[in-house]
Amino acid sequence: MTLTTRQPGRSEVATPETRKMKVLAIGSQKGGSAKSTTSLYLATRFAEYLGGTEDNPVVGLLDRDSTSKNLTGMIKVRRSLLRPGVKLLEGEELPKDDQNLRLVVIDTPPGLAAIDSLQSADLLVVPVIPSEQGVVNLVQYLRSIKGQRVSVSPHMRLLALLPANVKKDSALHREMLSIIRDLAAGYDPPLPVLTPVPSRTRIERWDLASDGYDEAAKELFNYARL
Repeated sequence: MTLTTRQPGRSEVATPETRKMKVLAIGSQKGGSAKSTTSLYLATRFAEYLGGTEDNPVVGLLDRDSTSKNLTGMIKVRRSLLRPGVKLLEGEELPKDDQNLRLVVIDTPPGLAAIDSLQSADLLVVPVIPSEQGVVNLVQYLRSIKGQRVSVSPHMRLLALLPANVKKDSALHREMLSIIRDLAAGYDPPLPVLTPVPSRTRIERWDLASDGYDEAAKELFNYARL
């Protein structure tokens, strides 16, 4: 996938023809929508699929949430969260290709900064909590992406929606999941909705042995054609 790599007020990191790695952004307009959790789990699973090792990291994690730096903070406190094959990147710039990374996963901030943080992304996954406010924010975010995609990253592909923190026994969550699937089907082009990630204490505690993200990660890996 070709992409013009641009950062506002910054020099280009690489051209579409020379950049080998792909860039996957995890984006949402609302805070608390599991962006950091999703970024960490997907980076971990993708590193496993791509054969990364401690001596040969193949997936980079880039924390562009300059307000909270939640992902960076957690990893610095719990270094065990960086599994073999995953590397935490410093700053907010994309790394150079000489680091031999196959993929960079960007954890984006909420709010107005969320769109700008998509600079340089090839692919975008949107986690969404199946609540009324979560659906409202999803609609607003999709509208913002469609309106500003050309100026942010003209070749970025909105890859999929990922329902997160889903309670199977909740009637409200089932209703909201149906609405999310309808929104995805009505998008142009239609979007896949990944296998929902259940609400589990192990996931919330960032226990990377939990299988809650496994099905969604496998689906996404195939969609992304990494």
